[in-house]
Amino acid sequence: MTEFLDAILAFPTVIFTIPLGVVVGYWLTVMVGAVGIDLLDGDLGDFALGAKAGAAEALEGGVKGAMEGGAKAAMEGHSEHGGSFLEVLGFGGVPVTVSVSFVVFLSWLLSLAFAHPAKEALGALPGALVSGGLAALCLAVGLVLAGLAVRPLRPMFAVQQAPRRSELMGRVCVISSGRVDGRFGHATFEDGGAGLILNVVCDKANGLKRGERALILGYDAVRDAYEVEPVDWLLPEEMEHLKDPLTAATLARDRARTR
Repeated sequence: MTEFLDAILAFPTVIFTIPLGVVVGYWLTVMVGAVGIDLLDGDLGDFALGAKAGAAEALEGGVKGAMEGGAKAAMEGHSEHGGSFLEVLGFGGVPVTVSVSFVVFLSWLLSLAFAHPAKEALGALPGALVSGGLAALCLAVGLVLAGLAVRPLRPMFAVQQAPRRSELMGRVCVISSGRVDGRFGHATFEDGGAGLILNVVCDKANGLKRGERALILGYDAVRDAYEVEPVDWLLPEEMEHLKDPLTAATLARDRARTR
């Protein structure tokens, strides 16, 4: 154990040991934030839950800020063709925290494995020169290896752009609130990703409640909500129009004009 501590605290490995500690602290915070609150006893009350969640968020924000601020500034830049170094090395489409974690870990591992043999083999050269060159080499190789390692992870982090407000016209949402009236209502819309939570209103008397479907007619900027109506108000031929987004949008505009 003592030999291991001496190795990770020796120059140049210590250069990577410190950021590796930050990386480990960040991911531990993420895991605690994800599962820790669920393990709390319910008798602790909402105040304790809020305090724990706030502390975890603050710690995660601080660690993540340190990682992204320093590492992203060091890694990002523009190549001759206008692309960033992240994209050239294969980090495009992967969160910077994941990319930095791979780079730090692989650089640390390379330094830990080759620092001592390299110093022994190049003992005739100045120690500072050997250590500095080895640190730079481990970082460069770590960048390349990390770029190769994260490429298969890109599909996991693919971002689906949320539909524009105009694209929601004529689409069907599912009510998630107990009621919908001219001032209040919530609904969910499946966009193929995590889903959208919408503020919805309906000026006419209706029986909309949780779990029922509603047609989106348009967006009211004043109320910051989408105007909806029950799907069961539609005629059979109008229901057929909902299968095609273009004709559904036309149907929504027509019904909005006649309200």
